Amino acid sequence: MTNRPKRTTFKTRMDDMIAALANDIATGKYKENELLPSEIALGEQYQLSKKSVRKALDTLVDQGYIEKQPRVGARVLPMDPANRTVVKFGYYPSLVQDANLNGLIDDFRARYPHIRVDMIPLPYTQYSPTMRESMEREAIDLVTVNLQNYEQFQDRSLHPDAFEPLEPIDGIFPFLTKPFTTDGTLYVQPFVFSPIVLCYNKSHFREAGLSEPDSGWTWADVGRANETLSRGRDRLGFLFNLASTNRWPLFLLQEGFKFRTEPDGRPIYRDAHLIRCLEKGLGYVDDQLASLSMTDEEVSERLFAHQKVSMIVTSYFRMNALRQSGLDFDISPLPYSKEARTLLLVIGLAINKHGASKQAAKTLMDFLLSQESQLSVRRHTLSIPSLRSAAENREHKDERPLRFHMYRDIIPTFHFHSDLNATSGSLNRMNHELTLFWTKLEDAETVLQRLEDTEKPASETERAPTFI
Repeated sequence: MTNRPKRTTFKTRMDDMIAALANDIATGKYKENELLPSEIALGEQYQLSKKSVRKALDTLVDQGYIEKQPRVGARVLPMDPANRTVVKFGYYPSLVQDANLNGLIDDFRARYPHIRVDMIPLPYTQYSPTMRESMEREAIDLVTVNLQNYEQFQDRSLHPDAFEPLEPIDGIFPFLTKPFTTDGTLYVQPFVFSPIVLCYNKSHFREAGLSEPDSGWTWADVGRANETLSRGRDRLGFLFNLASTNRWPLFLLQEGFKFRTEPDGRPIYRDAHLIRCLEKGLGYVDDQLASLSMTDEEVSERLFAHQKVSMIVTSYFRMNALRQSGLDFDISPLPYSKEARTLLLVIGLAINKHGASKQAAKTLMDFLLSQESQLSVRRHTLSIPSLRSAAENREHKDERPLRFHMYRDIIPTFHFHSDLNATSGSLNRMNHELTLFWTKLEDAETVLQRLEDTEKPASETERAPTFI
């Protein structure tokens, strides 16, 4: 028996040493011009050989934290902007509101003055080549990734080579890491998440003498409430954003539909079950023209905030626009047809495997996933932090919505687009063509026939035009 550390943990120990010393320098434990512990002492502390300690110290030299003085030791450099490490952070602009991102980055800069964060906004819903081009052109080190982008990176054979393998973090909801895991390896750390839910104006329900929605509501219940809420009033009872791949696929999930594929990988669109699902979904939406016009998902929330609609299908992310509205609103589980199912939206963080500042990127990632930062997300937004302890924090006394913690009760209903056995590209193409069906200008069979006729074999996907 020996206490010699395993070779498989060597790189982890060296990375831990680099991160710990960088943090100690940035937070002032080691002052300017102060010497770090000797190489022997550091080797004993982190169970590393002298060669490995020197390699780790060389990394800190490259990052501008220290300089090596022969026969003296490693000295902490003064705080000079020229010595700072630059980490380029590609982010979805929506996270400024949905995760208090600017506030978090300000806190990080104060904590780690040796690291300069360059913020680079990224497209949220466009196809992966745009994100790939941004990562390459801007040399992004840390990037926000949603499930659709993750899948598209896989489709383009850029993943997992594009992202640094990661270790799961204790305390993060385990159901969030599963979709970001490929061949047993995690490549994206979940940051924030949200299920799709029903949001409703409580005052409107009281005025109409209606009971508030609950977990037993079906789409038929929504239809009946819609008639009462909109009768004789200058508002819509219910608004559903049909023109969104985060909305109409709900009908397919709840009906248990899965796409079948041809031997060459092409999806089969001409499917009687799919036609029934689409026709059912259209039937649930009372005013399909109004619902179809909501091509911008934020429009639904704006109309809701102005009390021009009583019920909307939305997410915790989108409800951030309602935080300061003063409305008396609440949420309930998504109504269902055959089965109670809803879509789960997750935004995570990934490190560019080929980035120039991977260690600084990891420091920023760890900070954004820390208890401190995740609690800040919880306190300043309605988005749900990925860290369970932060998400379940109940310090808010007068919170809107009152049923914020409802997500805990509906975890078994969470599903992903991938559960439909369809790629994001296929769903985007469907979304483009279904406009004619939602407006009743074409029947479902005609639309699906055209999709099937124009679908390219899987081997030609990269050359196929894409529709947003």
